[in-house]
Amino acid sequence: MRTRRTVQVYVDGFALYKGLLQRRFPEHKWLDLNSLSQRLFPHREVVGVKFFTAQLKPQTNDPGVGQRQQVYWRALRTVGVDIIEGTFRFNRQYLPKSPEELDASGKVVTVKVKRPEEKGSDVALASHLIIDAFEMVADSYAVITNDSDLVAPVRMLSERGHALALVSVANGMYNKAFDCVGLETVRQIRRGTLSASQFPTELIGVDGKTIRKPSTWP
Repeated sequence: MRTRRTVQVYVDGFALYKGLLQRRFPEHKWLDLNSLSQRLFPHREVVGVKFFTAQLKPQTNDPGVGQRQQVYWRALRTVGVDIIEGTFRFNRQYLPKSPEELDASGKVVTVKVKRPEEKGSDVALASHLIIDAFEMVADSYAVITNDSDLVAPVRMLSERGHALALVSVANGMYNKAFDCVGLETVRQIRRGTLSASQFPTELIGVDGKTIRKPSTWP
């Protein structure tokens, strides 16, 4: 018999990385998402963590990025995190230079860029959130994101009586688009919480093999 409220957690992987781990707290990339969820909701039983992301492709300036990601995914699986994959691709397009320049004819000068884009994770997160809520897998649902694309599903579930929480990745702030969607709570991820939620440097994978934190990560 359950004695505490339960919570199912949904992690927008790229929002978490871009918002907190890429530049602000790069020393905390070896992040145990299950431990993080338990610290964010200490008075609730975390019944599951779903991580929405996409497989990275090697880059000219970082050929090992995909290998490091796979090591991290292996670590996440040791604590039961469910990894749901979208797709990752590079779009080539012409964009204006910054600062803006004009050519001799008065037209804005553009340059061809290769822009990384992750596809499908927001749709997958929204789909899992809605289905899980309809199947009542938990008493409450928490979304770690700052993506306003998720406002609509959160609002629809809230209007139908489901308890939802937003965990912001925006450094003490959050996307105000979530203000009027009926959230139960808004929480922040602080440095101390990240620091306390790290995997050990070495751990044993589900296949019995040793997993080691990537040597290039602080």
